[in-house]
Amino acid sequence: MKILIGLTGNAGSGKTTVAQILRDMGFSVVDADREAHEVLKHPEVIKFLKEKLPEAVKNGEVDRNVLGNKVFFDEDFKKEFEKIVRPLVLERLKEVIQKIEDNIVIVDAALIYEYGVQDAFDLIVVVWAPEEELIRRLKDRGIPEEKAKAILKAQIPQEEKLKYADFVIRNYGSLEDVRRQVYKVFRSIMRKLEEMEIG
Repeated sequence: MKILIGLTGNAGSGKTTVAQILRDMGFSVVDADREAHEVLKHPEVIKFLKEKLPEAVKNGEVDRNVLGNKVFFDEDFKKEFEKIVRPLVLERLKEVIQKIEDNIVIVDAALIYEYGVQDAFDLIVVVWAPEEELIRRLKDRGIPEEKAKAILKAQIPQEEKLKYADFVIRNYGSLEDVRRQVYKVFRSIMRKLEEMEIG
């Protein structure tokens, strides 16, 4: 039986850094964002966008920048788009996870709570950083401040996620500090899993 661990955090929290540390530790990590990008090639998604947002489809490929600007600033469009995309993403993730032979699989996914799939995981780790730090990091990636704030507004507030987290990694210090926290948290997780097995 596979143990599924959700790794989540709001945009700019640094969960990608944490995911890389876990890969370096030898864990199997599924990148939900990358799988979601693959779903954008799905005929259903292309058909929807050609009808609702034709400027987002160029030479049969989705322009994620155009799509992102629409999704983060148009609530009605976002709901319609997610109705199409969400089941496709979840189905794809299920297929990817099933192919992994390891007993423990970590799913690096920003929208675990937003998608309402937290119960699919045995444990959830939330990566947290102060709000102003999230915005600064997003701006460092070339995202304008207004869009950075819209991205964060579209996600469930960090404080809510912390309430339901099994473990928290606070990512606003040095890389070495984050690495120490990841090691500590995953030592605790391994102990907890051993106890569950014994129980």
